[in-house]
Amino acid sequence: MEMRAVENNTDVKQQELVLLLQREINHLQNLMHSLEEEYAALAEQHTATLEDVVRKKQATIRELEHIGQQRETMLVSMNTTTEEQLNEAVHASSTDHHLSALWNELVLLAEKCQEMNRINGSIVELVSRQSRHALEILHGISPNLSSRPELYDQTGYKIISGETHSLTKA
Repeated sequence: MEMRAVENNTDVKQQELVLLLQREINHLQNLMHSLEEEYAALAEQHTATLEDVVRKKQATIRELEHIGQQRETMLVSMNTTTEEQLNEAVHASSTDHHLSALWNELVLLAEKCQEMNRINGSIVELVSRQSRHALEILHGISPNLSSRPELYDQTGYKIISGETHSLTKA
């Protein structure tokens, strides 16, 4: 009788884990969609859309963090303290292929989201660098001081290289 109760408890926890993993996968799919929208907004340089997408992405990430905490709590209750132990347990269990498939889908989707986020971050960094460069030029700061040409004032004297010439001044 006691053995049966332990098996039922394990089954209930596995079912709860399945539901939690499904929720996490749904949120990761939402995150991937947001990352794709972010990529498109970055490519089109559409600031308003980008702001909306980033807000949506941040809300999804907060929800994923909450679900991740729930998963960690559940893993502790199942005497599985790390994701590696869960991964081993899922793959060792030949009885629950559904749980294994969900876990594999979750890991794959998380990796895709991570890669897409890295790509978007690289685009943001590139655009930021280009903007800084343009602002430096507008403020008369040479981005590459070693290639700065020698300049002379109206009297023919060499201008000290520390001075800047803003393109925005008349």
